[in-house]
Amino acid sequence: MTRSLPFNRRTLILALLALALLLGLMLVTAPATSYSDSGSTWHRGPAGYSAWYESLEQQGVTVQRWQRPVDDLIEQLGEVEESTVTLIQNPAAIPETLVAVLPGFIDEPGLSALLPWMPDWIEAGHRLVVLGVKFPATAAPFSQTLTSEAGPVKIDTRRRYSQGPNLGVALEDEYGAVVWQQVFGSGEVTMAATPYLAANAYLNEPGNFALLTELVTSSGGRVWVDEYLHGYRDQEAIATEVGGGSWLNYLARTPLAIVVLQALAVMLLALLALNHRLGQRHTLPAPQVDNSRAYIQALAGVLHKAGSHDFVVQTLSQAERIRLQKSLGLGNTLLPVEQLQAAWDAQPTLPTTDLAAILNPPIPKGEGQLRDWLKRLQSLHYPGNTTGDTSGP
Repeated sequence: MTRSLPFNRRTLILALLALALLLGLMLVTAPATSYSDSGSTWHRGPAGYSAWYESLEQQGVTVQRWQRPVDDLIEQLGEVEESTVTLIQNPAAIPETLVAVLPGFIDEPGLSALLPWMPDWIEAGHRLVVLGVKFPATAAPFSQTLTSEAGPVKIDTRRRYSQGPNLGVALEDEYGAVVWQQVFGSGEVTMAATPYLAANAYLNEPGNFALLTELVTSSGGRVWVDEYLHGYRDQEAIATEVGGGSWLNYLARTPLAIVVLQALAVMLLALLALNHRLGQRHTLPAPQVDNSRAYIQALAGVLHKAGSHDFVVQTLSQAERIRLQKSLGLGNTLLPVEQLQAAWDAQPTLPTTDLAAILNPPIPKGEGQLRDWLKRLQSLHYPGNTTGDTSGP
């Protein structure tokens, strides 16, 4: 048995270990790419768009937050159009405008992975406004105020887009375009080189809000803001992703590494929680120390390291002679070996033994000779020896 910690201290240690494990698991299993609230119409921080969204509602603009995959919106609008006539067949139809405020600067190749629905939305004849497309930085001043049809617009970025063919520019300077428009088939795309064009940080810059409002309302149709991009989900979208609360669907959608880490965490916590003794705790008794035995063992260790074979032989021989004398009734006074031999030979039950060779041996030259002598000395203690006390020195 091992000595255990007090209950309160042991509980505290287990709680700290569990907390450290939980924090480590949260850090390891955190999504590698998670969308922040930057650009969300619910975010009231400097990078949010809550103020601009509220300004649209105050102006009576039909604007809605979309919290499901954009593919569902495309399908929903397509069903409505099929009941009458499609936008492609009837150019007079009012297109829908979808606003995607990126959570940070995203380059054009990254847009395909982040917004895979872009081609379908544009081909359906709708308008798309994307804020935060990443382009190379130029020598332009980082912070400046540019003129536009909507009024002065303050920007804080050096990134610009060089004008290309079939390009309409809404905001630019001598270094390139900051906001531009381009037509693709039946649809139109408006892009901005900053994700903060009308963020809450520019609440006191009316030209920023006015420019973005003009860009998204110029067609006169409804305005949709993609909040699914920022991680917001409605109940139907959550049910679809989780699979109706089924554990099998959850495991199927969860990366294998996260499942393994969660299983290991649960197993470790279970082992820590169940690692307790059955019944009451018992304090281990303090071991009793035999001072004589400890002294003998310590002395034997010293003599062995020093190689004092002569001292060992002399001490054991003298002790054995006293024991034999007492067993033969010769008293405690040390007698010559010849007298001890005569008393030994007088006992008919004792074997014939040369006591002088055993009790007065030559000094051993090594451990091998010492072991041989100890075996011969031990032969005097055989059970056949009936001289009396055979307990040894």
